[in-house]
Amino acid sequence: MNLTGQKQNLKIDIVKIVSDIFKDAIDRGASDVHFEPTVDGFIVRYRTDGILQIISEGDLNLYAFILARIKILAGQETTGLPRPQEGNIKFETKKNYVDLRISIFPTSQGECIVARILESKKFFGSYRDLGFSEEQEGIVEGTVHRPFGLILVTGPNGSGKSTTLFTMLNRLNSPEKSLVTLEDPVERKIQNVRQTNIDPDIKLTFAAGLRYLLRQDPDIIMVGEIRDKETAQIAVQAAITGHLVLATIHTNNAAGAVVRLINMGVEPFLLSSALKFVSAQRLARLSCTHCKEEYSPPEEMLNRLSAPKSIKFYHSVGCDKCNRRGMSGRVGVHEVLTVNKTIQNMILEKPSDEQINKVAIEEGMISLREAGLQKAYDGDISIEEAIRLTE
Repeated sequence: MNLTGQKQNLKIDIVKIVSDIFKDAIDRGASDVHFEPTVDGFIVRYRTDGILQIISEGDLNLYAFILARIKILAGQETTGLPRPQEGNIKFETKKNYVDLRISIFPTSQGECIVARILESKKFFGSYRDLGFSEEQEGIVEGTVHRPFGLILVTGPNGSGKSTTLFTMLNRLNSPEKSLVTLEDPVERKIQNVRQTNIDPDIKLTFAAGLRYLLRQDPDIIMVGEIRDKETAQIAVQAAITGHLVLATIHTNNAAGAVVRLINMGVEPFLLSSALKFVSAQRLARLSCTHCKEEYSPPEEMLNRLSAPKSIKFYHSVGCDKCNRRGMSGRVGVHEVLTVNKTIQNMILEKPSDEQINKVAIEEGMISLREAGLQKAYDGDISIEEAIRLTE
């Protein structure tokens, strides 16, 4: 898509230009669209399968019209000095409506726009669709249907934590249950679920919102993120007193979530009773099935990983179907830590994450590295991708 030189009929064309960019991004399966001004123009980049790629470039005079058009669509302020703004666009496609979350931020070159594409279909798959193994799926299914307890999903930004939580929430959604959420912000609307944006400006933080929601007679509570001691303590207390609490937390692995909560000030004896399981995850780039071919990784790498000699390895070289990237789509790689009696007793002793991890693996937990390697052995991803994700 070449936007350079489009100076005539801007009032007529700008609506189509913006619409075409969003339609193209949705068709390509992008998760984000970046509009970025430069010294003498601007670029448009899509993030697809976790990777940003320049799609088009344009003249600087055109960018002012694109910026104004997107601000109007998102219900943002178009006058005054540049400042950070957020908004939403309900964008119509041939099949349905797609929600776009718009963020505008001033830089030295001008105002940057990032549009997050929020498609409902991404949130309602099965656990197997999310990348859980058959054994892990059984653990998740058996745990999330308990009447109370704390369930944590952890991983870095962009690892699909929200997708996992929304899938759990959707499968728990029924008229017999009262489901509530605290999010920052609400990204995906779910029927029959009361969803709330946190807003520090009116003192509606995760902790304050959680305290208020406990008076709303909920059965299941989803907390967008446990960030501080107060939120952690209230979430644990709620899980002990008859509520099912789903939440995310930022740690490198499943065992690290236990240590993080203890370091936040949660009493080990309470955490031991409340916590049911932790799922740590990453998103792996799937090899393109159209250009996937068998190859032999370096012998040194295979020896270091103790890879089975009989396994065939595959990677994708790039083709027209995957835009020469060698990958198409992503899948979750999961490490599921079940809090059994052994782990419960360990929590009481304030262990390190290395100690918890060691015992959990002895008890049957599949580590992130092993889960990633298994997907490489199955031919879904390259072995280099498995190593990159879990180093």
